[in-house]
Amino acid sequence: MRCPQTIVGHLAPDLDCLAAIWILVRFGGAGDAELVFVPAGRTLNDQPADSDPRIVHVDTGCGRFDHHQYADTSLSAAELVRRAVANDDSVLQRLVEHVTRLDHADVPRGASPLFFTVNDLIAGYNQLFPTRPHHVVQAMLPNLDAWYAQEQRQTRLEGAFVRRMEFTTPWGLGIAMQSDDGGSSRLAYRHGAVLYAYRDGRGNMGIAAQSRSDVDLEPVYFDLKRVDEAADWYLHPNHRMLLCGTAKAPPRQPSGLTLEELVDVITWDRGEVILRR
Repeated sequence: MRCPQTIVGHLAPDLDCLAAIWILVRFGGAGDAELVFVPAGRTLNDQPADSDPRIVHVDTGCGRFDHHQYADTSLSAAELVRRAVANDDSVLQRLVEHVTRLDHADVPRGASPLFFTVNDLIAGYNQLFPTRPHHVVQAMLPNLDAWYAQEQRQTRLEGAFVRRMEFTTPWGLGIAMQSDDGGSSRLAYRHGAVLYAYRDGRGNMGIAAQSRSDVDLEPVYFDLKRVDEAADWYLHPNHRMLLCGTAKAPPRQPSGLTLEELVDVITWDRGEVILRR
């Protein structure tokens, strides 16, 4: 598509409108485009939405990037823009799927409400800048950049999770994985693990267990202090987390163990490895 000179959104922009603008700016080459805001449903100077190729309307005006004219709940303004400017970006597709679900209030039945969401953040920005939607956009652009970076990380973790090791423990299933990004409690616990172990690309290692489990890692800690005595292992006071280096606290001395050796220590007289992928 032709790079727009003007992007038109609606006043008090919501997540869908902001995400559509962000995609045009970050992926559509529209970083220098002027931003203009109109009442929701309206167009710039009340002209037809797509009458000027230099002007792009998003989430308003019933043009090509406004989904309100369709009954399809898989569509949003962000999704229509994504298809036009970055259709092959699988990470962006993941992000926009979340945007679209939120825009249609597609929350799983029975799901517990989150304490704070991206929509709450945007509502806060609109409260701070009720007459300055440009400020809302500028505030949200780096937040959407960060969301995209996290989706990239999650994609890499899912690829690494395919190569996981699974092992038995007295408390239930254990999972171990290694990647530049470390491990993922979300993936491990979703797969049914009660604890997981990981090694990241910086050499940091760790073991963590579900918060409501009866896991006690103190015996593992003492075993590690014997076989990996120089390493800076730390046992959390809750005894369900055992760490040797994190991004928050790099180790004074990293562990010399491989992930396989760490699993061996976890399973000493406590279980056995049952599956390696």
